[in-house]
Amino acid sequence: MKFIFILLFASSSAFIHAQTKPISNNLSYPDLIPVLVNDSLYGYCDSLLDIKLAPAYQSAGLFEEDFNFQVFHVNKPEIVKYGSAEYAWVQHNGELYRINKKGEPVYKYDEADFKTGETLIQLFKNAGEHVIEKVDDTTLFQQIKDNQTGQIVFPDDQSIADFREKNKTFIDAGIRLIYYPHFTAVPYTYFTNEQTQLKGIKNKATGDILVKARYASIEEFYNNPQRIRQYPLVVAYRGDLDKYVYVGLNGTEYVLYSAQIE
Repeated sequence: MKFIFILLFASSSAFIHAQTKPISNNLSYPDLIPVLVNDSLYGYCDSLLDIKLAPAYQSAGLFEEDFNFQVFHVNKPEIVKYGSAEYAWVQHNGELYRINKKGEPVYKYDEADFKTGETLIQLFKNAGEHVIEKVDDTTLFQQIKDNQTGQIVFPDDQSIADFREKNKTFIDAGIRLIYYPHFTAVPYTYFTNEQTQLKGIKNKATGDILVKARYASIEEFYNNPQRIRQYPLVVAYRGDLDKYVYVGLNGTEYVLYSAQIE
């Protein structure tokens, strides 16, 4: 497996504007958001831009699961735990590390620790009957709960054994295996202003506007099925600033990076 992850870059500048309607959802902001300080190094701030981890990194990502660490993808089972949402990827002195929420490096990236397949196989349960309960600490597979019985149907010893047997060829080849049902979608989507052709965010069930139309593009991170932790953040492009920004569903903006440096 080719080792791939995404780092999202943030600037110390923030742009805040009022939302037109209050938020009525249970999505929570991350405790720690990567932020560029003095156009130099990345640290981490909270949702109010108060610095919580001092700037020390050339790049930094969100604290979230990295499914490259699933037990069938690694050569060292003991590193599976570092793929959980308790850790984030950073670059320090040219090296890649997973850090904990105290900013301490706990794992240094080594290509040899990961298998080499590149094909992604998505294995879905019935989305209407099964939901993700949480991520299993020892396998980094999603725990799948049967809505009708309330029981965890994956992973347990038997389901792992069945999974291993049915997918032996894929596993031996190092192919990436991700086992999850669809997430329950939250009722938010973007809309386009017919006059300006700019996009905003609205509640598609009620039509209430949460974020005014001021963006050339919006990516709906909160409905991304690859992400366990669904933050009320999307990535949007502001043409007037020539910058990509995180936009909260409360209208707060965090600059990620300038389009000129991509």
